[in-house]
Amino acid sequence: MRKRRQLIKIVNISSLIAPWRYSIILFGCLFLLSTSTSAQRRPTIIEPKPRIDTAPVRPVKAAPPTKGTLIVLFDPEVPGKIVIENLAGKIIEEGTADETGQAQFFLKRDQAYRVKGDAPGFFSNIRQSKILKTTDTVLLKLTARSATLTLVDLPEGARVFIDSAQEPQAVIDKSGSTTISDLAPGKHKLTIKHAEYSDFQGELPELKAGMTMIYPVTLDKVAKLTVQGLAGARVLIDGEFKGTIQEDGKVGIDYQLDQISEHAITVELLGHQPWSRREVLTPGSRTLIAKLDPITTSAGVSDFFDNLSQWNAPDSWKIITDERNKKLEVRGPKLGTLKDKIYQDFTANFTIWLDDSKGATWALRADKEGHNYYLFHLAGPKSTTHTPRRFYTYLVRDGNEPIEVSTPAPVIVDLSKPGSYAITIEVRRHHITHRIVSNQLGEDSDLGIWTDTTETKDKFLYGTFGFRSFSGEVFSVDDLSLSPELK
Repeated sequence: MRKRRQLIKIVNISSLIAPWRYSIILFGCLFLLSTSTSAQRRPTIIEPKPRIDTAPVRPVKAAPPTKGTLIVLFDPEVPGKIVIENLAGKIIEEGTADETGQAQFFLKRDQAYRVKGDAPGFFSNIRQSKILKTTDTVLLKLTARSATLTLVDLPEGARVFIDSAQEPQAVIDKSGSTTISDLAPGKHKLTIKHAEYSDFQGELPELKAGMTMIYPVTLDKVAKLTVQGLAGARVLIDGEFKGTIQEDGKVGIDYQLDQISEHAITVELLGHQPWSRREVLTPGSRTLIAKLDPITTSAGVSDFFDNLSQWNAPDSWKIITDERNKKLEVRGPKLGTLKDKIYQDFTANFTIWLDDSKGATWALRADKEGHNYYLFHLAGPKSTTHTPRRFYTYLVRDGNEPIEVSTPAPVIVDLSKPGSYAITIEVRRHHITHRIVSNQLGEDSDLGIWTDTTETKDKFLYGTFGFRSFSGEVFSVDDLSLSPELK
């Protein structure tokens, strides 16, 4: 049997409303008796009974010899508070009307009294009595003002919210019940939250002024899981799909529990190695962080740029022929990347020509969308946007503008001489090493080792390789080779 808390018990309904002598509309009583507890039950609506006969509905106790009896009747028949004042406004006596809307007071004779009545959900009313002799009756007609919602048998600590309120309307104490008065007539949204139970959200049936509604809800014991990981990843529990991680990198799952038990939790995303763990689930909140590693490419890449078949190439790229040798000409700010290649650690070699002497730019560990990657810019001797003959390191996050993350390194090799340059890159975890060699002069320069120490460094452990123009430069590339470092 699943552990649940229910807002109402059938035996309690009758004991709660029978004494009130209200006009009762019970929706689905047979439904309650014949349906399993897992089904959502219908609300009980209690409407106040109009007073038809203004005569007292029960025998009146005899008054003391020197006093008269003042009987106060509410219409409709509802319980409430009564205040008796003399005509000067001094309170003489206070009391309560019972479930039939009736009360009696023994007061001095030969005086008139002001009678004030208040009942939950109704506007107060004031009437003056006649001069009291032996017996007098004051009828107070009450106009309905608001509705009342009664919740019972809830778990302690449950928080009740009405409509879009940020703060709870009520927090359930040890009694397990609460009454929310002064609800405006109309429709309302009911939300109930508890750390160890499923959240409940529903729209209440339309409330009428003066109505009391007992609204039954079934809450299930749940483990409230928050799974964090890559957007689009599917979450399975014991092999059954339970949710998809959203763009904010997380998904909430209420997993219903029969008992405290161990379950297999798996997170899957195409192109990544599945993450799986066995967890003992208990009622309450739990956060799981699923680290999904991409399925890396084991084969290297060689490209002499006879065509662009290995690339996700922007329209601005083209293959050019130079002295019967083909090579890639890079133009434009759009990033072009190798197709379907994911690497972690690797060594890359390629040859560049600074066609307009403004520089060259390449990207490492770019994600599939090209929104996150490391960007390296070699500023040529005629650069107009950077200090010439400097090597710059940038970080591109979430498709935003590149952020410079290191002091530019000086380039010792003479970049003003015509000819090509050989670039060697070694990538190991968070460490990236660059080296440049002039193919004409034989000069070489170590461009240094850059280590990513940013808080997002683990987001850049995998990706592909690419080129782009960063500052309007035009450059050419040939003889690319990339070899993965296999684990």
